[in-house]
Amino acid sequence: VLGQTANTFLNHDDVSTSGKFSSQQVLTEILKAAMGLCGYALKWIHTDKISSEKKLVLDDSFPPDKAVDFILLLKVALDTLDKAPLEDHHLASSTKQAVAIVMNFSTIEPQAIRDIWLPRDHMWKHVDTIFGLFKDIVYHVVDTFSDDNNLPSVIADTYQAELTPLMLVLVRLVSEHPDVREHLFYKVYPKDAIDFAVLPENRPGMAAKLVRLMRSPDSGPFSVSTITGDLLLALLGNDIRQFILTVGYGNAAGYMVARHIEIPADIIEQVRESSSESGAVNPVTGRYWSQEDTNQELANMTDEEKEREAERLFVLFERLNKTGIIKTANPVCAAAESGRFEELDDCD
Repeated sequence: VLGQTANTFLNHDDVSTSGKFSSQQVLTEILKAAMGLCGYALKWIHTDKISSEKKLVLDDSFPPDKAVDFILLLKVALDTLDKAPLEDHHLASSTKQAVAIVMNFSTIEPQAIRDIWLPRDHMWKHVDTIFGLFKDIVYHVVDTFSDDNNLPSVIADTYQAELTPLMLVLVRLVSEHPDVREHLFYKVYPKDAIDFAVLPENRPGMAAKLVRLMRSPDSGPFSVSTITGDLLLALLGNDIRQFILTVGYGNAAGYMVARHIEIPADIIEQVRESSSESGAVNPVTGRYWSQEDTNQELANMTDEEKEREAERLFVLFERLNKTGIIKTANPVCAAAESGRFEELDDCD
């Protein structure tokens, strides 16, 4: 009933609501009720009893035999994503509820559910919609706040509740469908567009913006930075070696610590053996060895940029030492103790 009612308001803007509420407001409330129903049903399914102490995890979804009972809700939610535009680079209220609903469904089985996600007459319809919403928000966030010291707090306070659910849906689609992975891979990494002469975070396009999001020091298991790493790794076929070479270990380290991923031994050996080869990629930076000129890069950085980079490196090495991945002196502390840092006045 909820699905049918939501579908009515979704497809007919002129449905009478006694003049008190718009169709979109009513749709939002219906989807909110539908999300509550989904949560209640999932709690029942996964515990075999209703318990207020049971907390759903993000991997909980309807099993195939139960998913078909909610198939109309899935269709309405995906159609809502297709039709509801962003509002000043934010998801509309109805869209937020729709994303929360679709997170409860597998994209593989049963076949009826798969056909809703990937319609046979327009396979990429919903995939491209979800990616498009995600891309718009990412571009806005990174382009607006990438030079802001408060970027992590801006994301956590304003955008995490929107970016994380969209990415979790994309990770599921990419992980469960090789053809979806290939389709979205070329949207993030267009053919012949990976320029190893440029640092991964400075390249044009979506890939660089995702790397910048992943660099955020906020590395909780469901933080934007960690889920961004999940998405990039999934797009690269869960090949951790390719992941490091593509984004650079310096960018990937925080994510790898958060997910307890070890550094492949051959990557360490490659650093030792390939530094003299002009055509080899430095896995630490994700750029050709021949393009490495640290002194020139430092000379081109402002004092504020140097300070931000030092803070990022300090946090990174502290995490690596605490997790036991490496045991070494924090180079930022060592540099400070040796007097290589210059204290700047606030006015500078």
